[in-house]
Amino acid sequence: MKQAQTADTRHPACSAIAQEFRPSILIVDDRKENLLATEKVLRPLQANIFKASSGNEALSLLLRHRFAVVLLDVQMPEMDGFETAMLMQEHESMRGVPIIFVTAISKEEKYASQAAELGAVDYIFKPINSDILKSKVKVYLDLYVQREQILKLNATLQQSNEELERFAYICSHDMQEPVRMMNSYAGLLEEKCVGSLGEESERYLRFIAGNAKRMQKMIQDILTFSRVGREEVKIETVDCNEIVREVLAEFEALIAAKGAIITSADLPFIATSPTLMRVLLQNLIGNALKFQDGVRAPRIEIGARAAGDAWEFSVQDNGIGIDHKFNNRIFTIFQRLHRKEEYPGTGIGLSTCRKFVRLCGGDIQFESELGKGTNFIFTIPSNNKEAA
Repeated sequence: MKQAQTADTRHPACSAIAQEFRPSILIVDDRKENLLATEKVLRPLQANIFKASSGNEALSLLLRHRFAVVLLDVQMPEMDGFETAMLMQEHESMRGVPIIFVTAISKEEKYASQAAELGAVDYIFKPINSDILKSKVKVYLDLYVQREQILKLNATLQQSNEELERFAYICSHDMQEPVRMMNSYAGLLEEKCVGSLGEESERYLRFIAGNAKRMQKMIQDILTFSRVGREEVKIETVDCNEIVREVLAEFEALIAAKGAIITSADLPFIATSPTLMRVLLQNLIGNALKFQDGVRAPRIEIGARAAGDAWEFSVQDNGIGIDHKFNNRIFTIFQRLHRKEEYPGTGIGLSTCRKFVRLCGGDIQFESELGKGTNFIFTIPSNNKEAA
């Protein structure tokens, strides 16, 4: 058995790239003259060509190499092409390899049907038309190269994302203490110097304290975002009603100040992450309270309903609404739709919600009308549909 290769060595970089994604073809035929003739036809396709003279030899090569396509002769002694294909389908590493059957036997439809059942992508007859064979094989070589390039790109992107998230985690973690100290000392200075500073100096001090608090909130939000996917998601039975009560207690002062009316349906017990539910409800209820016009009292309704193999939750408000031109930006990290002077925030909350809920197999979307309010809807997969 020998391997025929053709490579473009005119430029080292081009040669390296071509070699990295260079596909391989396996030709299986018990007649040496057929192997050599087929190899000669396919040599211009810039692929590694392997040859096997039996089904057993082909299976051995398939265990040791990855192939873009296999040209498999049907009539062979000991183990014919159909038997070889059947054994390929039983092995996980071989199951997805495209098989083109090559045969000189009867063109009856039953043979083509049998080939299709065994995973064949094509069924061609001898004598072989060289141009047709090359065009058919080239399709699978191109698909293989494209798939390999996509897999490598995905791996590179995943590595880049992981590195960025590690960087965000380390930076936000290390920045917490100095920002906390800056915030604390600004507060102490404000207390000690009240009445003794001029109006302009007091304004500067308030500006320092306000920005320190904003920075502290941003660091906390970045830290939360970077943790999603880095730490194990712990699943347990969660009483969603209890989570809502805890979140509303956190917003008690803001709810009272705005005269907000919040109603919640009888929510279910579900098997999910309590951290997930808390992050989702904190962000969605917090946004519903924040994005108001200041004229009407905020009204927020929290609900849930069974939807197939998941629970569908909703947090609906009567706030300012979201312009549909921002639909593609609303869940993007650091994307703000309003100036911080109008509605303070970091632009991280909703992106954290989507990242977290998708990590757990769900999704989040919204319906909105300007001036009338927004309804955020998220799904949480769960096998436990027993409501409390």
